[in-house]
Amino acid sequence: MNTLFAYIDPFTGSLVLQLLAMGFLSMVIFFKKAKDFVLSLFGIKKAPAAEMEPQEVQSIKLEEAGQKDKKAA
Repeated sequence: MNTLFAYIDPFTGSLVLQLLAMGFLSMVIFFKKAKDFVLSLFGIKKAPAAEMEPQEVQSIKLEEAGQKDKKAA
């Protein structure tokens, strides 16, 4: 009889899944940091999120805030 009965108990199964997930996420973070390091060597930097917002949107927000202040007064 050449039958192989393989059994993975719930503890071992969840441990294996956690190790796989941790390994995948670690690789993602490692390569992101490596990419940022290489880009920094060439002087390429990301713009902060506040600077990426268009001027039009900022002016609309300021106008709306001014209108709210006038209504409150």
